[in-house]
Amino acid sequence: MRFRFSLIAAVVAMGGCDLTIPNGLFGCGQPSDCPTGHFCWSSDSRCYDTKEPECVPKTCDEVISDFASLGISIECGALPDGCDGSIECGSCPAGTVCGANGENFACGCEENTCASYGGGAECGVIPTRCGVQEEAIFCGDCLGEGFACVQNECVCPPGVDCGGGCGGSCRDGEVCVGGECCEPSYPCVQNECSPPGGLANGCGGFTQCPQCGNGEDCVLSDNLRYQCLGECTCEAQGWECGSTSICGSPTLCGTCADNGFEPGYHCESGRCVCEDSFEYNDSFETFSLICDESLGINCMQPAWSVEIQATLHDFKDVDYYALRVLDARTPVIAQAYNGASVRVLSLAYLCPDGFDGIEKCSGSKQKIDGIEFCVADGDWVGIERRCDGILGSQVGTVLVGVRSREFESDCDPYGLKVLATYGAEIPTF
Repeated sequence: MRFRFSLIAAVVAMGGCDLTIPNGLFGCGQPSDCPTGHFCWSSDSRCYDTKEPECVPKTCDEVISDFASLGISIECGALPDGCDGSIECGSCPAGTVCGANGENFACGCEENTCASYGGGAECGVIPTRCGVQEEAIFCGDCLGEGFACVQNECVCPPGVDCGGGCGGSCRDGEVCVGGECCEPSYPCVQNECSPPGGLANGCGGFTQCPQCGNGEDCVLSDNLRYQCLGECTCEAQGWECGSTSICGSPTLCGTCADNGFEPGYHCESGRCVCEDSFEYNDSFETFSLICDESLGINCMQPAWSVEIQATLHDFKDVDYYALRVLDARTPVIAQAYNGASVRVLSLAYLCPDGFDGIEKCSGSKQKIDGIEFCVADGDWVGIERRCDGILGSQVGTVLVGVRSREFESDCDPYGLKVLATYGAEIPTF
């Protein structure tokens, strides 16, 4: 320190009152070793009057070139990047590793040992390294009567009594059963759980699979697999009526009347549904066709009328109907009646070319699944239709939808009348 003060005094004497310390004059190991206003650079451990620039790590090519200038060849490994970090450079061909046998930064084959080869060689000969059979290591003979060396493992060969000739020993993963080596199966792969006695493992033993939780029971399902299932009742499994298999056992779930449903319900596939010929017309894919020559009902004249009886079975039910009719310019009307619910009716017309054909609408026009409908609250809706092209014997399609706006009664019956009437305009009711 005395030397440093003397050096500073000498610099002051040479420079007069203008004290300027040259950059790099002082060495340093930490910031406090430098004069005020100077910084200790880690790159050369000298003091400078500016902060050290941010270190830019070197690339693999730069690092390998630096080592090459020192006569050191680099093939692979983690190398210093010049910024107190490291960079992984190079890669080794398949079957070789970096730093094998203590040779740093070089690719090579790791020497085999009896303990490391193939998870551990118990007997026989193994290659020294990289499959070179000429340079081999002998790992000894099998101890014990009856054992044979097969692929560097001491095993009880087929045909030999493992209980007597091999002292009850078999290769790893096998057990001796009745004098023969047997590899047990693991039934818990196919089964989620097991009954109290466990599941047979194929070698005379039994395996216990994980127990069920959350109050579930281990039951044999319909596909003959043990599964963890909840309460095994018709109600818990969503069955309202009829017979089914629940938790692997045939079960009677009763009739709709037995389970509290009002008259007018019947059982369909375990569900109590309304007595309705059109029960499954609840989507565009399941329209009920109610007018077509194939049904014996002819709508192939300018004016026609069709009437049906149906049911809304709950507040989410929507009934869809389709009619194949003569393409004409007569208005079409749909009217619902009877029942306790407040309804919404939808009416659409598709021209023979498949395009929408509504010209005027008694309600509001809305797109439903890409089709333009005339939608109206209440019990009637009407449209005037017009299609491009020449009128004749071509066939168009009328689509009708019925749903509840205020559902008032389970299995609520209603009547529906759809008609085409002479006249230039939509009539009113």
